[in-house]
Amino acid sequence: MKKILVFLLISLAAKAQLSSKAEVVLVTVAPGKELHSAFGHTILWVNDPANGIDRAYSYGTFDFNTEHFYWKFLMGTLPYSISVHSMQDEFNYNAQYEKRGMIAQKLQLDSLQKNAIFQALETNLLPENKNYAYKFFYDNCSTRIRDMIERNAPGKYRWNQNPSLEGKSYRDWMNKYLATNSWVTLGMNLALGTPSNVKTTASQACYLPDNLAAATNLAKGLSVNPVTLFDAEAEKEADFDFTGPNVVLGFLTVLIGFLTYKNRFPFVADVTLFAVIGLLAWFIFFLGTATDHEVMAWNPASLMLFPLNFPLVIWFAKKPLAWKKYLQVVTMLSLIGIIWSGLQYWPMVFIGLPLFIRLCSLSFIKK
Repeated sequence: MKKILVFLLISLAAKAQLSSKAEVVLVTVAPGKELHSAFGHTILWVNDPANGIDRAYSYGTFDFNTEHFYWKFLMGTLPYSISVHSMQDEFNYNAQYEKRGMIAQKLQLDSLQKNAIFQALETNLLPENKNYAYKFFYDNCSTRIRDMIERNAPGKYRWNQNPSLEGKSYRDWMNKYLATNSWVTLGMNLALGTPSNVKTTASQACYLPDNLAAATNLAKGLSVNPVTLFDAEAEKEADFDFTGPNVVLGFLTVLIGFLTYKNRFPFVADVTLFAVIGLLAWFIFFLGTATDHEVMAWNPASLMLFPLNFPLVIWFAKKPLAWKKYLQVVTMLSLIGIIWSGLQYWPMVFIGLPLFIRLCSLSFIKK
């Protein structure tokens, strides 16, 4: 009965017409402290006091109670959806609770365009339409709203007049929001394949909410001056993390290099090193070939870490002369992978170097 009532209410709202006093407002929420909020958020707010309409729409909503949540998230099949709240609820959560800045840009649209956007949003809310396959770079909370505005108010954005949003790749834009010496940043970059290195157009760069706000501000006749709804305190710059990957993996590389030079690297250490990195390599290979995350395909980290090294290390570390040809080929592949990965994001080199040192030692052993 409750589902039927919700369906009827949404259907009635979809047929409603906005008054001449209605406003459509783009609201940009600043990045938060948690990873899922690290890139900010975009809300499209339809406000019509004359008809009692106060609806703030968000895309990219997911439910932790979804059956097999973590498996679907890993496979890229987790359903995301559109949700709607009052603007006061959004403000209470994002500004008052999470202390994230909020900026509003009222869109300069005519009545037909406002109604078209409102009807499209309400149609998206229908049970048969609300769920979709989320794509971080291509189909998220920001790109959906960008497309909604472009479809219903064509020509407002002039992408060729946004040079500040051009020249960076998807990966570059992502890393702008992440700490350099961070395990999370390293892990995210390791998981991404060559599609993430595509240089974005100004429109594509708007997968990030801040970029969409900037493009909207620059678009001729699309918005008035931005209004700050909540001005969050500036985050204190974090001190250098001595437990971060650059330090830990750098130290590990030096240690392995020293022990290799002294010919004191034991068999069990080789098995441990190749096993840990090998399992990581298999996971990266799985993400790039067996999931719906297309931005993880064609990943040079698979060359750098080379999954087959585990479990083969159990044999080639004991008898490297018998495996010499294999080791020499894999050493060259590893070198190509290190250079390729380093050009994408230089700290990834620290993952490949320890393995490369051991491969060189084993492949050129003479006795």
